[in-house]
Amino acid sequence: MWLLLAVISTLFIGVSTILSKIGIKDADAYVTGAVTNTVLLAAFAGTALFSGSFGQVSDMTMHTWLSVLASGIVLSISWAFYFLGLKGGSVSVFLAIQSLTIVISMILCAVFIKEKITVFMMVGTALIITGTLLMMDRQELAALSGKGLLNSEQRWILFAGLSAVCASISYVIVKSDTEPIDTNVTSTFRYIIVVVMLWLLLAKKGKGREFGEISPKTWLFILLGAAASGAGHVLVYKALFLGKAAVIMTIYRMGMVISIILSRIFLKEKLSAKGWGGFGLLVLGVILFAVGR
Repeated sequence: MWLLLAVISTLFIGVSTILSKIGIKDADAYVTGAVTNTVLLAAFAGTALFSGSFGQVSDMTMHTWLSVLASGIVLSISWAFYFLGLKGGSVSVFLAIQSLTIVISMILCAVFIKEKITVFMMVGTALIITGTLLMMDRQELAALSGKGLLNSEQRWILFAGLSAVCASISYVIVKSDTEPIDTNVTSTFRYIIVVVMLWLLLAKKGKGREFGEISPKTWLFILLGAAASGAGHVLVYKALFLGKAAVIMTIYRMGMVISIILSRIFLKEKLSAKGWGGFGLLVLGVILFAVGR
C-alpha cells in the first residue's frame, strides 16, 4: 500500500511542477507562491481534520512548537525563492539545482544531528553536483563564475539555489524533532506560518493588483498545479508513516524525472547531449544516495 502511495505522490509532484510552470509564465511569482501554499495548507489541514489527528495538538511539546515555528519561517523563504526561480529558468535545470537539497541536507544532518555519511552517499553527492553542472548551458555556467547571478537574466539560478538551501535547513529542523505527532498536524501549523508570511510579502511588494490581470486559463493552471502539489505532499507523508523512508524518498525524488520528461513534451524544452548525460548522472546520484543511507 505504501509503495503505491509513494508512486502516486511522485506522479502528482511531477505533474504539479509543469502545471505551475505553465501558470507562472503569465502570472506573478509572489501571487503564485501565496496561492499555491494556501492550497497546500488546506490539503494538510483537511487531511488532519478528516483523520481526527488534531487531537494530538495537546501532546505537542514546546520543542515541537519551536520546531514548527522555525521551520515554517525558513520554509516560507524557500517557497518565495522557489517560485522566483521557477519563473525565470527552465524546468530541467531548475529541478537539477533543487536536487542539491539532498546534498545540503546530508551535510547539515551530519553536522547538527550527527548522522553518518557513507561512501555511497559521497559518490552520489559527486554525481548529483556533476550532473547539475552538465545540465547547465554556457550562459548559465558563465553566470556562476561572475556577477551574472546578481545582475542578469540568470538571477533565477541564485533564487533556485537559495530555495534549496532554505528547504534543507527547514528539513533538518523538522527532523530534529522526534515527537510522534502526525505530520499533517505539524505541517498544518507550519504552513499557517508559511502562508501568512507569503501573503505579507505579497502585500509588501504591492502585488495585490496582479490578481485582476491573471487570465482564467492561467488561474486554472496555477490552481491545478497547487492541487497536484497538495495531493503529492499529503500522500508522501502518508507513505512515510506506513513504509520505508529511504525507498519512499527515492521514489518521490523521481518526480524530477517525470517533470523533465513532461517539460520536453509540453514546454518544448530541450537538453543537449551533454545535458542528457548530466541528467543520467543526476538520477544515478539520487539512487546511489538512497542506497547508501
